[in-house]
Amino acid sequence: MTELKSYACTIRIFDPASGDTIAEHVLPVDSPDAEHAAASTLANAASFTPKTDGDVVRSVAFCCTSVETRR
Repeated sequence: MTELKSYACTIRIFDPASGDTIAEHVLPVDSPDAEHAAASTLANAASFTPKTDGDVVRSVAFCCTSVETRR
């Protein structure tokens, strides 16, 4: 079994058309390495962020701006 390490991932949610930040979250995640921590946190951000407003699709994108070890 792979040992999990504790990370804090900063995720920026933004409008790619304007570059305006919609939200920024620092999320705790336990993962085998920083690469997997960033990937899983980005996937969760994409899953839980509204991408439509009624019948209108919102312009939204995601990026991981930092991954730091938590203690």
